[in-house]
Amino acid sequence: MIRLINVGLRGVTLLSKFLLVFFLARFLPAEEVGLYGLLAASIGYGIYVVGFEFYTFANREMIGAPRERWLGILRDQCVVYGFMYLLCLPIIVGVFVQGWLPWSYLPVFIVLLLVEHAAQEANRILVAASRQLLASIVLFVRSGVWCLVVIACMWFDPLFRNLQFTVSSWLLACLLACGIAGYYLAQLGDIRGLQPIDWQWVRRGLWVAAPFLVASLAIRGIYTFDRYWVEHLASLEVLGAYTLYVGMATAILSFLDAGVVVFFMPRLIQAAKHAQRSEFRQAMRSLTVNVVAVVLLLSLSCWVASLFIPGWLASPVYKDNVAMLYWLLLGSAFFGVSTIPHLGLYALGHDRHLMYSQVFGLVVFIGAAYLLGPVGGAVAIAWAMAAAFLAMLIWKSVVYFNVVRGVQ
Repeated sequence: MIRLINVGLRGVTLLSKFLLVFFLARFLPAEEVGLYGLLAASIGYGIYVVGFEFYTFANREMIGAPRERWLGILRDQCVVYGFMYLLCLPIIVGVFVQGWLPWSYLPVFIVLLLVEHAAQEANRILVAASRQLLASIVLFVRSGVWCLVVIACMWFDPLFRNLQFTVSSWLLACLLACGIAGYYLAQLGDIRGLQPIDWQWVRRGLWVAAPFLVASLAIRGIYTFDRYWVEHLASLEVLGAYTLYVGMATAILSFLDAGVVVFFMPRLIQAAKHAQRSEFRQAMRSLTVNVVAVVLLLSLSCWVASLFIPGWLASPVYKDNVAMLYWLLLGSAFFGVSTIPHLGLYALGHDRHLMYSQVFGLVVFIGAAYLLGPVGGAVAIAWAMAAAFLAMLIWKSVVYFNVVRGVQ
């Protein structure tokens, strides 16, 4: 029952985020939807930068350490984040100085970045502590329940149909999620009994986390720079349509991760670690069938939805730019299929090639957007995204088959 509730909460969280963008497009001007897309993408990217993917090292250390050391590890982790915020603050302010985001949103942007990052890290710590149900509750509060509240309020009262209410609800939900997680974390021990900061441990963690940071910034960069590029080539109104359509396309990947990847990853890692080649090949075949089936089914569902959604929305900008959705769906299909060799390489321990492929994908995206932008306008960004994910798929596939051939 606990496992069922856990999966259900995560599923509802994904669905809530998916529905929010639809109802924002229904009730808000397209320009405000575009601005919401910029804020969400920038905060998401900012979390990766200030977080330095340090959790990939710290959580693994925490799992293998006795409980009395957890609070010290968490303290040292926060020290890293504190330095990263100091380093990145001028860059954050620079985004507003350049006019890429309105100055009026600077205070709420910084606070949202802090609490969203804190809630995310707390969620990861709860998972490391085997408190999966509590972690799912924190995730639902942080990323799901407020979306449903915003949708309901906008549906019943036009007074709430503005971006300020949406962002304020987001902020309050993150604060509540931090409070719930903080209640558990406060029971880990007394901070007054901690040892001095272990700077050697911090340096080792930064070294271990650096490749993961490069890979994450590359893939997240595509899903952040695209919005700024669309606004540059077109307008905030067109960006509103792009935000809706990219939300539909990326929902395929979210459901793929929650419904397929999480089930096959432990099985593949287990088979690879114990050199069980037949079990590994069988798991890869099952993974391939499941991924292709889910990608095709969800892509077809989005295509069918695109025949009706633009007419349901008030602004004609959604209908005028629906072609972007088809290219974004193609890009998501390439990305989804690339998870097959991605998981194979990850299970076999070839992490570096995953980083190389994602950096190469970012380079392809930037190059294609730069060359095609003056020709195709906003839709060229969707072309560039499809090209980037196709390049990643080819890179990972070639490396994977070479690795498998070498193992056999």
